[in-house]
Formats: sequence, C-alpha cells, structure tokens
Amino acid sequence: MNTVSRVQIIGIDVSRDWLDIHCLPNGKRLRFQNTDKGYEQLIHLAQPVDALVCFEATGGQEWQLW
Repeated sequence: MNTVSRVQIIGIDVSRDWLDIHCLPNGKRLRFQNTDKGYEQLIHLAQPVDALVCFEATGGQEWQLW
C-alpha cells in the first residue's frame, strides 16, 4: 500500500477565479485568487511546513498554478 509521508497536505480546488484550499490535518480552509498574488500566498502557506500540495485537472484552469 502506498502512503503519503508528509505531515502537512494542502488540497486545492482550482476554478477560473479562485483557489479553494483545504489543509490537513488541521482542517484549515482558505480562498486565494487564481492569480500570481494568490500563488505567492500559497507558496508562503506551503513552503514553511514542507507541505504536499495537490490539485485536480480542471480543463486548463490549473496550468498557470502548475
């Protein structure tokens, strides 16, 4: 069985205008704009805790975030 070895996981629902974020294990929920500024906010959230960041393919809305 495969397991995730990171303690912090950030899941993102990507839409045209928004990044809806859910953090595990603490359950924190955030919303950032789907813009360069929002990506910067996401980096500041994920990098200090070495989080695994994952998001789904959404018909091209995810390419800039990728």
